[in-house]
Amino acid sequence: MLNFQVKSPGKIILHGEHAVVYHKPALAAVVGVGTTLKFQNTTEDSSKVSFKLEALNTIFEIDIASFNAFLKRCRSKFSEYKLDNAVQLLEEVRLELAKQQDETIDLGSPKKQQTQKAFISIYYLLAGAILSSPVKDLELQQPFTITIDTELNIGAGLGSSASYGAALASAFLAYAQHFDLTNYKDEENQQLISLWAFESERVMHGTPSGIDNTVCTYGGMLRFVKGQGFQPVKILRPLHILLVDSKVKRSTADIVAKVRHLGETFPEVINAIWNACEALVNTAIPLYENFGTCQDDSEKFEKLEQLFQINNDLMKAIGVTHPKLEQIFSIAFKRGFFSKITGAGAGGYAIVLLPENYASNEVYWKLKEELEGAGFGVHATTAGGEGLRMEPL
Repeated sequence: MLNFQVKSPGKIILHGEHAVVYHKPALAAVVGVGTTLKFQNTTEDSSKVSFKLEALNTIFEIDIASFNAFLKRCRSKFSEYKLDNAVQLLEEVRLELAKQQDETIDLGSPKKQQTQKAFISIYYLLAGAILSSPVKDLELQQPFTITIDTELNIGAGLGSSASYGAALASAFLAYAQHFDLTNYKDEENQQLISLWAFESERVMHGTPSGIDNTVCTYGGMLRFVKGQGFQPVKILRPLHILLVDSKVKRSTADIVAKVRHLGETFPEVINAIWNACEALVNTAIPLYENFGTCQDDSEKFEKLEQLFQINNDLMKAIGVTHPKLEQIFSIAFKRGFFSKITGAGAGGYAIVLLPENYASNEVYWKLKEELEGAGFGVHATTAGGEGLRMEPL
């Protein structure tokens, strides 16, 4: 198989974060930074395939003979492998890796849980792609190396795990001959990538909403309702945004649990906030769709700024802000820019809405300088651009 690379973007939630858990719509968009995976055949005389995860400073190896024996055992248990068997396959993978754990996982590492999940995801997605291959009884045959690097901070709300999962899924599905570099963007193939990226998200997070793997695969901007799938939002051009890293780590699961408890304590109040979030998403969509249709979009831009502000205040009302995030909002507001929490909040990233000509605006450079001077990570990029891409190396 030829050498290739995958570029899988990260994502932001523009509107509807937290409300999406309660079956309200969310608006998500890919960002112009993401994960790069390189698949390279090796000429070395090796009995293993190798995975280099730069962000975790970790190398995993899978013994080809042992993996093929695992595939054979799975085929004897699944008369016909489909995604319907995914839960059973994941359990088989966990049992298999439990036997190998002493050899493959550094139990003394502080990143043990993260690296273990990453390895389970690799083994699981590779096995699933091969077992469901259109090529009968496909096995691993020759050694190869996969190198994965990312521009996304792990656990910061930019969809790093979904970006990782989509990159892995597309590489393994291509290896297993489900598609190739010429037709990976066909609808059924994108759907397959997204489904397997979701399976990777299940390993990483337990019960993901499905929004991250969807938007990282398809790109652009999507309206998503849990359990109902997604609808593309047809924008003319990506938005300009500033990603601001608060440098505050947090657990999405813990924050979601805290918000759920708040909702159980004050159901009428919190349900009213979710309804407001839904109305905000529905109001924002036509603004995004029509942005760029006029020579002067200043009125639409001002409305988007106001929606950013309202959205951020709703998130503050459910207690998912942080002093560092408040500092970012204050610096941006002082310079005339509007910003908001993205994702779970309580740390992670904030996003600042930028005008079309921001690079020639002196105030923007003062904003950037002040944020960096306060110790925040700053990256100007776009929201709503291209999704996952595959190309030969």
